[in-house]
Amino acid sequence: MVELSGPGEVRQVGGYLKVLSERYRMIERRLPIFSPARARSGRYYIRDNFLRAWLSALQRPVSAVAFRPIDVLIDQADKRLADVEGYALEDLAGQLYEERSRLGIGDFALSERIRGYWDRSDVEIDLVAVNEDEQRIRFGTCKRNPDRLIGTADALKKSADRFLAVHPKFKGWTREYVAIAPDIGADARAALQERDVLPQSLVDLTAGL
Repeated sequence: MVELSGPGEVRQVGGYLKVLSERYRMIERRLPIFSPARARSGRYYIRDNFLRAWLSALQRPVSAVAFRPIDVLIDQADKRLADVEGYALEDLAGQLYEERSRLGIGDFALSERIRGYWDRSDVEIDLVAVNEDEQRIRFGTCKRNPDRLIGTADALKKSADRFLAVHPKFKGWTREYVAIAPDIGADARAALQERDVLPQSLVDLTAGL
């Protein structure tokens, strides 16, 4: 950012981000799991789901109503909303894991808050859950469309391998994989289980709550 904008502009942007984060609580800075607080890999996210959906998916199509075909704009908005809903699903899945762990139900007791992981080499893992007592680590992928889960199973395992290369502490732990979607049909469940990936729908994650 310094190379593109110069140090003065970077400091100015940093000031705006601080105000939005600390004073108005409109955004929050998230870090990959196990990253130090001052790591440069942090990302800023809009807290409010409606505002996030408006800015990411709806604002541009709505502003173009006067000079673009409505059906084209609706299609664009639908595609962008799908991406926004995907990020919201990750947040929801993490919250459900934490609530289940707090209540002592489910199959995974957390020893710290569940978070995602990413780095500069395009490794991206939606959820990483850690159970220190049982030395288990679970890597998760979340998809709004359950049909996409099967195709991401191999990529999830490769990303987990690269994660473990950076965090060798967990190499001797039991490694688990989970695929999460709002609803998962019987065929998709069977295909995921054949790949040693645990399928979990929102129905599964809300059971007993």
